Amino acid sequence: MLVRKIMETAAALAGRGDLADFLGGKRVADVSAAQRDAETMLRCFNLAENEAASDYLPLVAQQTFPSGGPAAFGDFEKPPLEILWVKDGTGRKLPFSVCGEGVRFPSCAATVGYRYRPLVKDAGDETDFPNGENFLAAGAACEFCLMEGMFERAALLDKRYKESLAAARRDKSFTLKGREWI
Repeated sequence: MLVRKIMETAAALAGRGDLADFLGGKRVADVSAAQRDAETMLRCFNLAENEAASDYLPLVAQQTFPSGGPAAFGDFEKPPLEILWVKDGTGRKLPFSVCGEGVRFPSCAATVGYRYRPLVKDAGDETDFPNGENFLAAGAACEFCLMEGMFERAALLDKRYKESLAAARRDKSFTLKGREWI
């Protein structure tokens, strides 16, 4: 889903119909104030998406490296937070170690599974959570209300955000891997 649409929903949740209208493409009286608030809402969205990925619903990706390690962190398509596994072409797990420059593994083609942090988004980008519009909108609205000093509304939105995250964790359409303990 587009970030702008989530921002529009978040603005409505925060009680800012004027901002929701501006984000929806409607005319508003004070364009410069609306642009300033839209930039704040975008920051709030990015905070909510990052928090959700870091603390609640880990985003997992995998990437194949054609030659042996180390695979530099800069070579990953998305910024890794945690390396989960390394497998060879047959699917057999390989030993690996994480070092300052990247991930070391035996010298063969390998696929690395990892948790990643979402990149900072612009309003025209897509979110990394395909079905996350509810919790992302509630989280962004909560952050926005905190920044604007609307603490009572922020508390209500925080509760809604946490409930939406809990529902997303139970939702089978989220194919996010849970933690495994050794």
